Amino acid sequence: MDELQEDSDLKNDDKVKSSGKDFTDSSISWYLDQINRIPLLTREQEDTLARASRDGSERAKDELIKSNLRFVVSIAKKYQTSGISLLDLINEGNLGLIKAAEKFDPDRGFHFISYAVWWIRQSIMLAISQKASLIRLPLNRTADLQKIERVHKKLENKFGREPSASEIAEELDMDNEEINHLRNITQDFVSLDSTLGDSEDTTILDMIVDPKADSPDEHLFEESLVNSLNEVLATLTDSEKEILCMRYGLNGYEPMSLQQIGDKFNLSKERIRQIEKKAIRRLRHPSRSTKLKSFMQD
Repeated sequence: MDELQEDSDLKNDDKVKSSGKDFTDSSISWYLDQINRIPLLTREQEDTLARASRDGSERAKDELIKSNLRFVVSIAKKYQTSGISLLDLINEGNLGLIKAAEKFDPDRGFHFISYAVWWIRQSIMLAISQKASLIRLPLNRTADLQKIERVHKKLENKFGREPSASEIAEELDMDNEEINHLRNITQDFVSLDSTLGDSEDTTILDMIVDPKADSPDEHLFEESLVNSLNEVLATLTDSEKEILCMRYGLNGYEPMSLQQIGDKFNLSKERIRQIEKKAIRRLRHPSRSTKLKSFMQD
């Protein structure tokens, strides 16, 4: 009887886990659908919003952030094997995007996303690092680390400077060596806006982002477009999808004529034309075309 009860409990537990995963998947799908509806900005629109945001316009900053949310997803997906859920990775990346919007200077000469991509990645990687560090620490050491961080902020506000390890140790009645060991765990990442040497103007980010280099935003735009296009094509039948890919040179295919495609499918040229027209007509339906319209801005 106990074995039957245990088996039943395990099945119920599996249902709960499955339900939770389904909920997460549906949440992500809904979120992706919503952000894909937000139009991408032209360079002129981006420049106008960035300047207004720099001058204190919260509305402009929000628009700048919203129009780049899809790029956060593209970056977050690269870290899905980190042990953190995609939804949490996206949330962390969004925090980096917000930070970038607050610090971006349009006069520096590069696209906003070229600047933001580093903040997005730093935010995601910091979350991954912190999780890994906390997993390695026993619970009591995690609590000590949290106490150190609280006291660090308290003393920093009190002294108006970075507190020393001995000052923190005295406040918490701990050893200096212990304080240094625990604090080192949280020092894996350097702030991108930290100045270099004695310079007050040159930051680490200035050394990383080269306006003359290929912009990361171009790669992200292309990747985002390909992802959206594949999502739309996946709603077609297999034959419709393959014919469009062959016809227009998508997904690794070279562009082919109707006759060449017909020969591969053992169908007439006219029949291939009919399937192509039907597939294009289906792609024009609002449920599909909306995902691609934002990539067609001038």
